[in-house]
Amino acid sequence: MGPDETELPRDIASEIRQVAHFGHASDVRDAMLSAATAFEEGRLDEAVELLEGAKKHAPRSPSVRELAGLVHYHRGDWRGAARELAAYRRLSGRYDQDPVYADALRALGRPEKAAEVLAVLPADEVSEEVYQEGLIVRSGALRDLGRFDEAVEVLRAGPLEVSEVRPHHLRFWYSFAEALEGAGLRSQARQWWDVIYAEDPSFFDVARRRLGVKG
Repeated sequence: MGPDETELPRDIASEIRQVAHFGHASDVRDAMLSAATAFEEGRLDEAVELLEGAKKHAPRSPSVRELAGLVHYHRGDWRGAARELAAYRRLSGRYDQDPVYADALRALGRPEKAAEVLAVLPADEVSEEVYQEGLIVRSGALRDLGRFDEAVEVLRAGPLEVSEVRPHHLRFWYSFAEALEGAGLRSQARQWWDVIYAEDPSFFDVARRRLGVKG
């Protein structure tokens, strides 16, 4: 959300005014601002406490539920993250946090539900990076289910050829190489490990992966 030190973005402040319980809009705004700052500074437990208070007075605020979901996710509280991000999705009608929501579902041992959520991620309603992340998480969920060929095909819809390489492209290619390896296509996977290594030899463990060594 990116609030500065003194105020929330206008759209979020306006949303809170509309959905907060009577007389509590300013309390919710203050709690959100403090929670966002705590989140950015890594004080996650404090952020959770603040957001619980905000949610009490504005349970139908998509922004409150979104930030709560992200905080829970970064704490490793997958159940809390899935709960809050499902609420955000329902209340906002938006899909931009679906990859995070689905990843929490994977962590809860629900890869089939994660793949189902991301199967309907609309490319025209989210940013390029969010859509690519959705493909990565969906492919991982399919690998969890042992559906390796499908995992490969999902990623073929992504940016395998680009004019300018950015870090999220390397992440995508890394996932594609893993999917190829899982499907038994090791020579193809090696080609992608080599591509990543040529761009950034220090990217994750690609130096070892191109030699066939995992971890």
